[in-house]
Amino acid sequence: MTRRNPFTEVSCVTVGYIIHMRPTHRPLFLLKSFARFVPAVTRAGIVSAEGGPRAALALTPNLARYWFTTAREVEQGAAAAPDRIALIDDTGVTTYRQLRDDSRTLAKWLLDVQEKRGLDELRIGVMARNGRGIILPLAAKGYAGAHIFLLNIGSSPEQLAGIFAENDINVLFIDDEFADRLPADTANTANTAGITIVRAHEDGGAGLSIGQVVRMDVDRQLPRWPQHGNLVLMSSGTTGIPKGIVRPEPRMPFVVAGYLEAIPWRAGDTVQLTASIFHTWGWSALQVALATRSTIVTRRIFDPEACFRDIQKYRCDGLISSPIFFKQMLDLQENYDTSSLRYLASAGNAVTPSLLRRTTERFGPILANIYGSTELALAAAASPEQMQADPTTVGKIPPGTVLKLYDDHGNEVQTGETGRIFLHNETALRGYTNPTTETVEIDGLVEMGDLGYLDDRGYLHVQSRNDDMIIVGGENVHPQSVVEVLEDMPGVGEVYAHGVDDDEMFKRIAVWVVKSADITADAVRDWVRAHLADHSIPRDVHFVDELPRNAVGKVVPRFLPGLGQKN
Repeated sequence: MTRRNPFTEVSCVTVGYIIHMRPTHRPLFLLKSFARFVPAVTRAGIVSAEGGPRAALALTPNLARYWFTTAREVEQGAAAAPDRIALIDDTGVTTYRQLRDDSRTLAKWLLDVQEKRGLDELRIGVMARNGRGIILPLAAKGYAGAHIFLLNIGSSPEQLAGIFAENDINVLFIDDEFADRLPADTANTANTAGITIVRAHEDGGAGLSIGQVVRMDVDRQLPRWPQHGNLVLMSSGTTGIPKGIVRPEPRMPFVVAGYLEAIPWRAGDTVQLTASIFHTWGWSALQVALATRSTIVTRRIFDPEACFRDIQKYRCDGLISSPIFFKQMLDLQENYDTSSLRYLASAGNAVTPSLLRRTTERFGPILANIYGSTELALAAAASPEQMQADPTTVGKIPPGTVLKLYDDHGNEVQTGETGRIFLHNETALRGYTNPTTETVEIDGLVEMGDLGYLDDRGYLHVQSRNDDMIIVGGENVHPQSVVEVLEDMPGVGEVYAHGVDDDEMFKRIAVWVVKSADITADAVRDWVRAHLADHSIPRDVHFVDELPRNAVGKVVPRFLPGLGQKN
């Protein structure tokens, strides 16, 4: 097992006469990946005759010029279906032709800013909710050839100051509602006077807006062969400067076939996208939506009733979301027509058996589950059929991905045995923006930070985070197993489980419960006792009004009362 500085990595290293390469680069593996990729993208209609000979002729040059960037998807969408609605957001409706034209104009303007300011390269930051305020910069990035940083909308002023300084951001697209978080005095870090600021969503604020920019007449040519920079996603850390995770713009994203094997996504679908685009799941879903020339319906702020109304109004084929949003929708009693939905796709949090059962009762057996991470992209995907057959699985390993499980000594574990999950694919991180941040690698595979096992079908099961599993009285306890049991208990609205320090046992299980009816701590313990072994029974039961969550819906443990305290 080795730790590495990922910024110094090369694909292959020659040692004597031996060439060490990542397992994803081996010719036979690439051939097998390609054999799964082609049928999946063809069946989905990413490669099709839509748009006639002219669109078909544009396919190869667009791929050569733009790789698999957002720019390529927008350009090809405009060639194949120029008048199809590409986006319905809070600002209005736009077609694929309009989306391409606006993205090109924005790219020209960015290049103009670069020239006038004498910038060596464009380093674009985006702090925006779902909508054209984040989609247009993503597309313009591919046209102009730039680096882009998708900032977590929960970032504090202190974090933003650190991000600006660490990453040398020189253009920032930011929603009006976040403008007050811009550092007031950044003399010792980044100087906002040196950052060209553009309002990503027009909400009555002052200054240049993205809508004004795309209406400009910018007289310059776009580069025929853009120099594609990095896509940088930020960790959702709650303290310190969020880690900047450097992801490449892929030339051949085999992992896309993993999404399409699990989700019956087809060209021309209408999809409701509630997953946050600044997060890896939302960004990935956006790429698939544009590649399939889908109509994307999205809102800046999630509202379960509005989501239902949009599904009903636009007859959506798919809902791309996360468990935290599904739960809010399922809690509504109103009856909306969702018969048009053919699939739900979920990522970002675990799909528990309880959530699967509730979504099935409300929408039918159409929920697909996506498992991955910000660093390593897609790791596994489970189709609705696989989820119904086994709610504990996160599914099949996608093409272009090597995934293995190792014990603490670096030995690969056997089928059915729990191990630490390691993987690599062509969309995995290149490294971190801070070169001192290390990753853990074994045999060219990077650790995900989760524990799990592979069953005899090769399907992955995730049990917990590495640092979540605790030992109680010599027994391994996965807090997620306690969550899954308690979600079925009447009176439990939401629940979170975690290990806390214990003077006698070193660790014990604690739970935090949002009640939907009157229940007691003893009742909670009794319910767990009836379903799990004694060492899983929570000694500490905290009743809270709500679970503290970050911008992507993950619980922030440090804000929970009693966590980490000895009592």
